[in-house]
Amino acid sequence: MLAILALLAVLAARVDAAPYVPLSDPPPDSDSEPDSIPDSDPDPDPVPEAVPVLVPVSASALARVPGPPITAVLAAAYRAAGLDHDPTPSWRYRARLAGLVPTVSLRDGRDATWSDVADPTIGYISVFAVSASWRLDRLVFDPNELRISAIGAARRRERRRLAEAVIRTYFSWQRAVALADARAAEAAADLDAITDGWFSEAIGKHAETR
Repeated sequence: MLAILALLAVLAARVDAAPYVPLSDPPPDSDSEPDSIPDSDPDPDPVPEAVPVLVPVSASALARVPGPPITAVLAAAYRAAGLDHDPTPSWRYRARLAGLVPTVSLRDGRDATWSDVADPTIGYISVFAVSASWRLDRLVFDPNELRISAIGAARRRERRRLAEAVIRTYFSWQRAVALADARAAEAAADLDAITDGWFSEAIGKHAETR
């Protein structure tokens, strides 16, 4: 028992005599190189893309630009594209009204007759048959109405797409004219193509009246 106590006293004395070194911070090694060298020249920030600067134009300056109003340009574009009126209501009406038109069929042939009075004879006669039928259920609903509705929806989408193009091009032209920009001729050519030449004629008429 005394020997064990003496051994423990010796071990405790050795622990107290040893210097303290933190476990989380190992001693520096002068011969070793650092794992990574900080980059003294970091990558520069990416250069942002150039954003076009729009020169402000007052509403009064745009109003002084000679030319037809946007409503007239839209109407001309609709006429040129064949979208100025909607024919689908009349198509739907005529599809239902077609139920009153009969389907006529014609059949012809020959029939034999027999007579045994006095002198037996066999005769032949021509037979014609005419029949007519009506589809009155089409007065309530006609299957072609589904196709007509699909065509009407497609025409409305096309009108919206055309209106967006015309409005965007028209105001680009008006702005370019107010700023004396060379792109005004390009926008006017686009509007002339959309309206089938109407836009150039309208500009000429406005120039004559001023």
